[in-house]
Amino acid sequence: MINVSEVITDPDFAQAFTVYRSSGDWVSGRWTESTPEQITMTGVISVMSEKELQAMPEGDKIKGAMVFHSLQELFVTRNGTEKGTSDKILWRGDYYRLFNIAPYVDYGYYRAAGERITGN
Repeated sequence: MINVSEVITDPDFAQAFTVYRSSGDWVSGRWTESTPEQITMTGVISVMSEKELQAMPEGDKIKGAMVFHSLQELFVTRNGTEKGTSDKILWRGDYYRLFNIAPYVDYGYYRAAGERITGN
């Protein structure tokens, strides 16, 4: 396997972005979210391809999507020992809610797709 982690952190390709990670729990039948943890990460960010967008279910209309490649793990909504909602990423003034994670750990990185939730 080729480890591409060096490319993910190469200053010629990598950019900084901020991840807001929330956890929480069900309290009296309501989801109670903790204050988001702010994590600074570095990685390669690219526009989601047309082919990837076409693969989305018809009901899921995406309004601006980006792909984030990182050496650190990123999360979508999870339930288990560590409960939490999908990570939100702040990049260039817009927030992106992650909706798909591909753990390419054999190649040294994580790939996450996010939909823009603020901005134009």
